[in-house]
Amino acid sequence: MYQDTIIKKYIDLISATNKEIKMFYQGDPVKIPNSALPCCIISKRATAVGQITNSQDEHEVGLNITIVTDIREELSTDNDGANLAPGIAKLYELVEGRDANYKLKADSILNILRTNQLVDSANNLRTDLKTTTRIDYGQTLRQRNPAMWSVEARVEIIVNFIQIR
Repeated sequence: MYQDTIIKKYIDLISATNKEIKMFYQGDPVKIPNSALPCCIISKRATAVGQITNSQDEHEVGLNITIVTDIREELSTDNDGANLAPGIAKLYELVEGRDANYKLKADSILNILRTNQLVDSANNLRTDLKTTTRIDYGQTLRQRNPAMWSVEARVEIIVNFIQIR
């Protein structure tokens, strides 16, 4: 089966720093076992290729990085209001966990992407920090699979490299 080399580089980058993610997928899987949560799904959104010089093209690839967490560990029967959005705390922590001074935690997905701009120096693959990194959080309980207790966040980035034609 085809393994995308760009996606593989980002899986390697994230897995080297974040040890909480149990499974990585290239492209959206049909079904995710609960035992694989939290997981990371990386898929291509779009590719644009433009001319830089007479012999070089710049490739810009939009990637979606989806983090899926299991909310069951955060469910509570307490009625104190502390768990208004069960499961979202773990998702926030994995995607953009911050210290008390708002600094991103070293193993958060956002920090990994923003501090490791150059992903593959031999082939000049880099995360484009000029474009805004966007994170969308969704309460997708039971939408992915009726038996799953999960919530998701999608991180959108642009990666680029220059290639000789």
